[in-house]
Order: sequence, then structure tokens, then C-alpha cells
Amino acid sequence: MSTSRRGFLKGILGTGAAGAAAATLPGCAPDIDPAPVTDVTASAAGTVDLLVTRYPDLEPVGGAITVRVPGQPTPLLIAHTKNEGASDDFSTVSSICTHVGCPLGFDGKDVVCPCHLSRFSPKDGSVLHRPATVALRSFQTTYNAGTRVVSVNVLGGDSNFPSAVDGVVTLPFSEFPDLRNNGGLVTGTPPGYGNAIFVSRQQDGTLSAVDSICTHQQCPVEFDSAKDDLFCPCHGSTFTLEGAVTQGPATLPLKKFTVTETPDAVVVSGVR
Repeated sequence: MSTSRRGFLKGILGTGAAGAAAATLPGCAPDIDPAPVTDVTASAAGTVDLLVTRYPDLEPVGGAITVRVPGQPTPLLIAHTKNEGASDDFSTVSSICTHVGCPLGFDGKDVVCPCHLSRFSPKDGSVLHRPATVALRSFQTTYNAGTRVVSVNVLGGDSNFPSAVDGVVTLPFSEFPDLRNNGGLVTGTPPGYGNAIFVSRQQDGTLSAVDSICTHQQCPVEFDSAKDDLFCPCHGSTFTLEGAVTQGPATLPLKKFTVTETPDAVVVSGVR
């Protein structure tokens, strides 16, 4: 493994995690480095705006960079491709492989993991080649050819789910009647927050709300209706609907939010 790859692993994952990731690199791994890293702050509206000409690793077709954004659970990989009309196009996915958490690179066509050769689509994060089985997260990305600015929306959400306004999400019972019932569950991604949340009423009537990002390697968890819990499809961690770890490798609970109730709605606070 080249010095630049080892240095990248230390910079983005930390020394301990970098050593673990480096140990998984097969001897026949191609010389594909993780995309170069830069730090960028998102705007108040939740967009990361990059003037392409300022980033020589991103400017040519086939180029890519890794962008670390404060508050985001994983860095972003922004790739420069061509669309069907042969004009410039850009795509953004999460930059950490869902297999064992290695930083990803771009070979001009696919997003590639240098550890175990998993490949992903830069367009939607779907798995193109195993051993990874879970897709990368994708982000809405636009490009203004006139200004040469790429904009990535890191706080996008579901159009049919309430927005997070000043960190508060209000779920009216008229729209989410399941939250009146013990055992009821609602999930969605609030615009203005960017991650899915799970809001549930327990069998004793208490309310709970947790974030969807696994605390192990930041994969989104899913609801398992058969077990009435949350599980991480990347590495098998499980959590209660209140966020407590019931099976590793995760050791920390999911992020919890404050939940209150009015006669008309459930109110989730701290969603920021």
C-alpha cells in the first residue's frame, strides 16, 4: 500500500481504524487511492457549494474529491463524469465502503473500494460488484455550467415528511395516525436534517425518536418488523426502537431526540 493511501486512512479514519482498514487490503489490490480530501462547511440552507476550478482533483472528467462536512456522519465523494449529452456532470455519494468501512476512490467510471474491490455506481450508490452488499447513500447534486459551481444538498429529505424547522419536527396525528396507537411507528427523512428518523409509541404509551445512523460505521439502520427492532444491514448491529444496542459490533446507542405530545401532534426536538 502506498504511503499516500496509508496517510489518507489515518487522516479520515483515525490511527486505530486506519490500521484495521490497512490490514484488510489484499496484496492484489489495484493502486486506486481514496479520493483526495478537503474540508467544506455547508451553507445555512444545507448545501455544499464548490467552485470546480478551485479543485484540480475534481476539475477534469474522471476526477473526484472527498469532502468532509461538519455535522455529517460520513464524508462525501463527489465525482466528475459525463452525462449522455456529453456535457459535464457530477454525482455525490457517501465515501465510506459499506463492507468494512474503507475510504473510497473513483476510477473514472465507478466508485471503487481499494480494500476488497467493491464497486458502486457514482450516480445512485448502488452496488455493482461485491463483497459489499449495501448501497452507498446518494445526495442530490446540481451543476451550474455558467458559474462552474457544484452544489450538493446534504440536508435534503422526503417531500411528504415534515421539515425540521429550528431543530423541531412536528408530526400531526391527522397525517400520522399510527402515532396515536401503542406500537405505532413512523419513519421518514425531514428536509432540513438529511437523515431518516424513527418515531414510535411504545407498548406502554411512551414516545421515542431516534436517528437512523448506526454508531458503528455510520450505515443507515432499517426497521425489522419481524423482531420489532432496528438493524444495520452493513454489519449486523441491532437496536431497540429507543436506540439501545442489543447486538454488536456497535457499542453506542443511536442518537436520541426529545419527544413531546400535544393534543394534535407529536413534536420531536433536537433534530439538527
